[in-house]
Amino acid sequence: MARPDDPVARLLPSPRRVERLPGTFRWDRRCRVRLDSGSPAEEGAAKLLAARLGERATVKVSISGSPATPSGNVVLSEADSGPESFELRVDAAGARLAGDPAGLRYGAEALAQLTAPDGRVPAVHLQDAPALRRRGFLLDISRGKVPRPETVRWLVEVLARLRYNELFLYTEHTFQFEKHPEIGAGSGGYAAPEIRELDAFARACGVELVPCLQTFGHFRRILEKAPYRRLAESDRRWSVSPAASGTYPLLRDLLGEYLPNFTSGWAHLNCDEPVDLGKGLSSERAKREGPAAVFAGHVNRVAGMARELGKRPMIWADVLADHPEALDLLDSSITLADWWYEPDHDFDRVRRFRDAGRDFLTVAGTSSWTSLFPRFDTSLPNIRGHARAAKRFGASGFIVTDWGDGGHYNLFGGSLFPIAAGAEAAWGDEDRPEGELAAAFSEHVAGDASGFSGEFATRLGRLHDTGFPHFNHSPLKTVFFETRLRRSARVPAREALEATLAALRRLAAETEARGLPSGRSGAEWRFALDASLLAAERGLATLRFRQSERSGSPADHRLAGELAALAEQQGELARRFRELWLRANRPEGIETARKRFRDAVTALRRAARALVPA
Repeated sequence: MARPDDPVARLLPSPRRVERLPGTFRWDRRCRVRLDSGSPAEEGAAKLLAARLGERATVKVSISGSPATPSGNVVLSEADSGPESFELRVDAAGARLAGDPAGLRYGAEALAQLTAPDGRVPAVHLQDAPALRRRGFLLDISRGKVPRPETVRWLVEVLARLRYNELFLYTEHTFQFEKHPEIGAGSGGYAAPEIRELDAFARACGVELVPCLQTFGHFRRILEKAPYRRLAESDRRWSVSPAASGTYPLLRDLLGEYLPNFTSGWAHLNCDEPVDLGKGLSSERAKREGPAAVFAGHVNRVAGMARELGKRPMIWADVLADHPEALDLLDSSITLADWWYEPDHDFDRVRRFRDAGRDFLTVAGTSSWTSLFPRFDTSLPNIRGHARAAKRFGASGFIVTDWGDGGHYNLFGGSLFPIAAGAEAAWGDEDRPEGELAAAFSEHVAGDASGFSGEFATRLGRLHDTGFPHFNHSPLKTVFFETRLRRSARVPAREALEATLAALRRLAAETEARGLPSGRSGAEWRFALDASLLAAERGLATLRFRQSERSGSPADHRLAGELAALAEQQGELARRFRELWLRANRPEGIETARKRFRDAVTALRRAARALVPA
């Protein structure tokens, strides 16, 4: 655990090389930020430093290009010290920061993090550089939430501080295509000018907004629309078919409108989980040549479209796990992003990409989806394992993903700790002690000097147990939304629920005493805690309801009243959820999540009435 008086140990991400020096520097009114050459990179880093100092320590500094005086200076120098690297030396007389343009930004953030509220900075010598060149975060904007542009700008600023340098907005149908207006109609999706504005904002923050458009599986929201149904591979309407005559003209139209809005040189074409691959319109070709040939043929053709538009293609690599023979059939220019989101994954399987000389990234997840709060026993080892494999086998980068399966009812604030853990793992130390990471998260992400926010997150993130396992879901979330109260395939265990509820109540009591930061993220954390408490109470009441039903006992007014009260509480949580959603996201897309809340409340009320027949 980082000591309260040791800002060096709370840097986020942690530096690669640290030399502690004697003494302390202190910002005061005489201090100046001096620009060595006056380059735009130096000026930008100086402005960033001034803004961050104003937030953290209410320190006001002036920026000057005049020659340095003997003391009280912080000098910024643009230098060719290696990609995204910097060197920062602080002593009693001042500080000197040198690095390339990205390194200057990162070093300015590090200097701000080292600054105490009273302006003191410990003397230290840092030399820092990233372990991985590409450090990306992906946010799903197609399974429910389309964040407001101001939310994306806030996210970009968070990512920039954590030294992520890429952001992907996963898109299926949430873009307003002029040639195909039916696709984005009613989705809340972005128009081209909005994407261009976000791209420019991200670029100014040192984050590359990478276009990310689905081009194979996960095509249901398009294929369900009448003009495109004939392009479906099968009756599942899941994958667009390589055998349909209109598939490639459509994809050429979509890519042609979408990709030019981004200055990034990359194009993420996705192509993951085409579960009906070769089982419908393309089945005859799959019989002749094999599913791998159908997959590779489609991917190569779409990748060629991206290259024609000046982008380098990348795809998810999951199909290659089932069809490894497809690797030799894929164009060598395609970058492979290998994902799996469980903690017991064979992370070393990316060795095959290294051995084949392919460019690749590893991909972890926040495990926030299908959960009320991220599942830390899944996400944190998954992040560490993928980052470790990326470094061991020479990946060009690492991506942390945040998905919205099932209606995207997972509020984004919960994902902030796994995002911080991913930043730490990608930049430097994937094995940083969790307590130290929690303290750094509290201060530099949550803005909570008490350290409680990180502790809160790590504790709540491990309270999901209901006595039954649930792959890729939180069991507690399943109990929260359960509608089959009389019988369910997943029956909670009383002892497990009671233990989870007791731990949640202890955390709630400490939260009341210690508090959470104000603002949207703090409100989202509080919602997740309250929803988790209700889920455990709901599960125990459901067990009593089933017992009462089996016993055929007389009317149980007490239990009926408890179920009715839980229905009212869950209804109030639904209203809070809607308010939190609308603070950060556009209203379109909320209906799936709202229906889950309504159905869960209705099930409780129905059970209450069943216990007290008219």
